[in-house]
Amino acid sequence: MQRIPFKTLFSVMLVAVLVGACAPPPLVSKEEGGIIATPRPEPAAEPEAPAEPPAVAEEPALPRIDPMADVPGDRPAPVAVGKGALERIDCKHGVEDLHARMAFEARGGQIANFAYYSKWKPRTCAFDFARNSPGTKWRLTRDGATRVHTPEGRFLIRTRSDAYVFEFEQVQRGRFCGMPGEINGSMTITRGRKNACTVSGILDTKDPLLDALHKR
Repeated sequence: MQRIPFKTLFSVMLVAVLVGACAPPPLVSKEEGGIIATPRPEPAAEPEAPAEPPAVAEEPALPRIDPMADVPGDRPAPVAVGKGALERIDCKHGVEDLHARMAFEARGGQIANFAYYSKWKPRTCAFDFARNSPGTKWRLTRDGATRVHTPEGRFLIRTRSDAYVFEFEQVQRGRFCGMPGEINGSMTITRGRKNACTVSGILDTKDPLLDALHKR
């Protein structure tokens, strides 16, 4: 048998001791007087990244209209309104710095002229039209409403027994208000001794500057 030199044997033993000293001791627990090895806990899982917020659906764009094009079924409206009771109404909805106002004259339920004014401080909108205004076209729809065509947009005016309803169709603000976008929506004015009005959509600025100034 080959004899291993003492120095070599001593070096091997020293390396084994050092390696054993570097190894982490096992976790132990006592159970019924004995000692058993306890497995080390698994490392904690990494937290999941927060989920992305759902995308906000944008409002679908309205189909573009030719504001001066005739609508099938409409017929020309007379330049002068017929006989009947005369109504002169001036109604305002909102507060001083943010409001819409409509003034008009009607006879026998037929609008002869109307003027609109609105304010988004510091900007304002204003326009007025009569049946003989140059560049406009007044027509009657199949159901008796009045459609007013202008190069900057259309208006549909419905006469009810209790109210007049003005519907704005893609009325360009650049021409009348000096601001971007268009007016879509409606304004309803009650008929009677106490004229009141409500609006839907027409005071939506869709302008970051004005929206910031007039948060509601």
